[in-house]
Amino acid sequence: MINSRISARVLTIAPAYKNYRGGIGAVVNAYSNYFCPFHFVATYPEAKTRFKLGSLPVYVYACCQVVLKLLLNRNIRIVHIHGAAKGSFYRKYGVFLLSKYLFKRKVIFHSHGSELKDFYQRKTGITRRMFRHCMNNVDCIICLSPQWKLFYEHCSVPNKIVILENIVEQPACPPASASLQKLPVSFLFLGLIGNRKGVFDLIEVIRVHRDALKDAAKFYIGGNGEIEKLGRLIDEYQLRDMVEFVGWADGSKKKELLNACDVYVLPSYNEGLPISILEAMSYGKPVIATRVGGIPEVVKEGRNGFLIEPGDKAALWERIDSFVQHPEQLKEMGALSLKIVKPYFAENVMEKLQALYGELLDTV
Repeated sequence: MINSRISARVLTIAPAYKNYRGGIGAVVNAYSNYFCPFHFVATYPEAKTRFKLGSLPVYVYACCQVVLKLLLNRNIRIVHIHGAAKGSFYRKYGVFLLSKYLFKRKVIFHSHGSELKDFYQRKTGITRRMFRHCMNNVDCIICLSPQWKLFYEHCSVPNKIVILENIVEQPACPPASASLQKLPVSFLFLGLIGNRKGVFDLIEVIRVHRDALKDAAKFYIGGNGEIEKLGRLIDEYQLRDMVEFVGWADGSKKKELLNACDVYVLPSYNEGLPISILEAMSYGKPVIATRVGGIPEVVKEGRNGFLIEPGDKAALWERIDSFVQHPEQLKEMGALSLKIVKPYFAENVMEKLQALYGELLDTV
């Protein structure tokens, strides 16, 4: 737990987290269990709106809440902003201005977005100036890996850049041990159904190697997004016997899937440091993923999984086939995943976060 005298002095800004369907929501949901009190303002609704400006009333209301909380509660000295790219950045920039300049509070920008680097590099003019202004003037930037720290050092000169591991809850029960049997080997994908996460690359690999995988592998796909396209491809390629869409998975359903699978697969095109990979590792699972973002910090090639380049379907097939042909490596690789992920367990992350808050409060 964060010391109550410290947590009482922190206001957290993030998307709604109680019925989250995203990485930031998962992190904040975990954080909320370790803060008492937990001062929080949501800048984005729990469910995506169909209209481009549909979230605007939520944001306006959030800004009003920030003003009232900082005006009425002088004990709050730190505003901890969890942000990402695109609309998330623009929303958080407004909160940054209010907190830093109107109310003179310490501000942390906690960088989550896998697309922040591309967002910054693609933008010019006022957006890039806003980005640099924010990053140069917050009191601390929290990023997820050494690679992301290098990015922020390149594009800004902040007072402080801190690497803080993404938080993952330690499973209440010991992870199920991989069986040395057995076919089929079960593979699990959880995430946004769409091109960015590489799920359609995975489907294409299964289609091409359908005969080799028949009775040797089973794939479970969970998430939201382009669900109709996914279902259409599964039917078109006649993959129903080996690919099962399990819908959106959270809570006990997600735990069951993670515990039951043999291998976690996430062939993304860009990432920060995915919570889903850390969760799979906490269940003692080897991982097939891509060399993007902070993933190489936790997935070690040939030791607790395999790394491929984004879009390399031939390499993806080779790694899947490796587990099918040599299921005996599942147990050893999974055990190493569990060892590597331990620094990401809540008690370790919260200790570092409390120390950071303490440093900032000492300078108030």
